[in-house]
Amino acid sequence: MGIKSGIASIVTFIVLTSIFHTSCSENQQESIPEKDTLPKYEPRIEYGFLLDTFNVVQDKIKSGMTLSHLFSPYGISQQKINVADQLGRDSAGLKFITEGNKYTVLRNKKDSSKTYYCIYEKNRVEYIIFDFRDSVNVTLVKRPVTITQKEIGGEIAKNSNLVFTIKDQLGDDAVAGELAESIAQIFAWTIDFFKLYPGDKFKVIYEEKQVEGEPYGIEEIKAVYFFNISAEYYAFRYTQNGEVGYWDQNGKGMKRPFLKAPLKFSRMTSGYTMRRFHPVQKIYKAHLGTDYAAPTGTPIMATADGTVESAGYTSGNGNFVKLYHNKTYQTAYLHMSKIEGGMHKGIKVKQGQIIGYVGSTGLATGPHVCYRFWKNGQQVDPRAEKFQATEPIKETELAAFKEHINPLLQKLDSIKITPAKEVAPEPENDSLQ
Repeated sequence: MGIKSGIASIVTFIVLTSIFHTSCSENQQESIPEKDTLPKYEPRIEYGFLLDTFNVVQDKIKSGMTLSHLFSPYGISQQKINVADQLGRDSAGLKFITEGNKYTVLRNKKDSSKTYYCIYEKNRVEYIIFDFRDSVNVTLVKRPVTITQKEIGGEIAKNSNLVFTIKDQLGDDAVAGELAESIAQIFAWTIDFFKLYPGDKFKVIYEEKQVEGEPYGIEEIKAVYFFNISAEYYAFRYTQNGEVGYWDQNGKGMKRPFLKAPLKFSRMTSGYTMRRFHPVQKIYKAHLGTDYAAPTGTPIMATADGTVESAGYTSGNGNFVKLYHNKTYQTAYLHMSKIEGGMHKGIKVKQGQIIGYVGSTGLATGPHVCYRFWKNGQQVDPRAEKFQATEPIKETELAAFKEHINPLLQKLDSIKITPAKEVAPEPENDSLQ
């Protein structure tokens, strides 16, 4: 072999070796994942416990369950259950567990017969830790609640109502219901919420309670605007003489002697009329009351302060309560499923107090309340009565009141109205007494 031939062989070897090492190096680099592509360990922490260190069972309370039903499948003795029940009542205000609420059981990871803790979700804010490791201990824990100012505006659609309209925007049933109920309470003396019309509008500035970033409830309504039929209504939260209330933009009080209706939400099925076909008796006769349909068990409220004149049962009225308000006015509430306890002659009741529950007793073919109204001994249509507003802002307070509401009024006017979304109609039930 010549020198040139030998040198050529050496060069060829070096080049091939270099290519081989480069190829291996590239292959090795491709097979090793980058650091930031490796799966990260995310510890599961709930209620202050590292769940990965336990055998975890999570479920919801079933219908009819008690603490015994909850604890006994996990090896908790009846003696400990009794202690846990008593401690739960004393230190956490737990009288019973509620269907649908969540619970978590933490057991030994290797020996599931050993149960260490059970956590019960009392509500969105509170949960209860039952500690079974040695002697039984019960701890009530409250999550932090934050308050956030919010505002929404909406329009009532055909076949819809205030609750559905708010729910469509907020998504949360409980918060939507609470907000709608609060608005209805503010305007309970001026707006008939059983007679809203497509095109009615509202705007509201309110404070929302949140837990861990999720809506929990309503803290307070600061200001609200409502357009009903052809009239505009404003209400502003204000404190006068140490009492919190709502006044309109001119300082006139919202409160009146009588509520518009004895139910918070429902639908009116039959009004006051001198001629209506009776669904049970099958004849035309006067209907000297106003019917509001609602599910059985819906609370019925006294529409004004008064005294129970009579309470009991008759074949026509079913279970009923009649109230004496003053020498001019009396009211009655018929067809109750049951009368609230303690309602008997001579008992004083407050406006908005629950006096019974919707039913279909007496001459009625569906659950509703027939609301009757007397003026000077004659039954009249309460919806036609005009009552004077009370509690105006005092002259000495008016300047401060105006200063307080001006920014709220400007904010209300700037809120955009979300267009109405029509919903499917509910089936009518015209067969009510």
